Amino acid sequence: MRPINVNLRQEHTAVINKLIEYIDEHIEKPLELKDLSEKALVSPYHLHRVFKSITGETIHAYVNRIRLEKAASKLKHSETIDVSETSRQCGFSSVSIFSRSFRNHFGVSATEYRKMYSINSKSRKINSKNNQLQSTWLAYNKGGANDLELDITIKRMRPCYIAYIRTNGRVLEKTFEENRNHLETMGAIFDWARQHSLWNPPLTSLLSIEYQDPSVSGNKYMRVDCGLTLLKPIDSTGEVGCRLFAGGQYAVLRIFDTTMHARERVKQFWEDWLPNSGFYYTSQPVIILHQNNPSWEPSYRYFVDYAVPISPKQYPGKNLSHYREEMRTPPPRPDLPRLTQLFEEERP
Repeated sequence: MRPINVNLRQEHTAVINKLIEYIDEHIEKPLELKDLSEKALVSPYHLHRVFKSITGETIHAYVNRIRLEKAASKLKHSETIDVSETSRQCGFSSVSIFSRSFRNHFGVSATEYRKMYSINSKSRKINSKNNQLQSTWLAYNKGGANDLELDITIKRMRPCYIAYIRTNGRVLEKTFEENRNHLETMGAIFDWARQHSLWNPPLTSLLSIEYQDPSVSGNKYMRVDCGLTLLKPIDSTGEVGCRLFAGGQYAVLRIFDTTMHARERVKQFWEDWLPNSGFYYTSQPVIILHQNNPSWEPSYRYFVDYAVPISPKQYPGKNLSHYREEMRTPPPRPDLPRLTQLFEEERP
């Protein structure tokens, strides 16, 4: 009987993965249980039960949390969007409902959040009722990152299909042991790719995708896809899903370091480089492109490209392409050869 239960859970996982993709793509629209159950071709009761079993949250709680985290990310990183527009873009039916939900979740109003925790604010620490902001990696190891040199280039990722296995928890945790779950999931997608003759470097690449803003979402609910780029789409089967990733413009931070120092570099990227770069974070998924297996390194060093989706800020009369070129410091290290063609460097 055990294989039947496993197969049934894999079928449920495939349904929920597709439904989560639909929710992500339509977060600004009404997402009622009845409509979602019709999309998933199951009854509302069955969908409610299966969704909770797979994700640990009810559909209502999941949708509400994703909307609030997306709203917080927009308020934090965008200088122009107001509270009313944030509410609309994140799918709330009214500003009053959004304001009440935001305060209940984060412990402060949306306006106070922007003043206190905006990436351009001098004060970036608030006391969240859910303790979410205290649990982010940005709150970890506050000192020591300012002296690091960051290897950052502005690149463009072409659209591609990705096969993935979904898990939870940020990719770069404090220690190698805390990253073991992520590494095991990466190993599972790698083994699956080899079994299906889909591993073909450098035409294919291993990557992780963090779907929520890492400076807003707590580690418990950070949704991560451990994936493999594909040359063409495949049918989703069981826990292995397939989706089209649109690509776009990214600030790519190259890291070759232990997890602790890698986190310091990522922290410096978000807190120091990004606010002064002429770009803002678009609140789309962050991509971590893996160039090695840290288990094989003597000191468990990660060799990754940490890619954050960005868009230019508006500077009247300023040549932004030249500004973009100014921010490319220092030049890429020659001892770390490029292993993948997923990202293409932009020309000024």
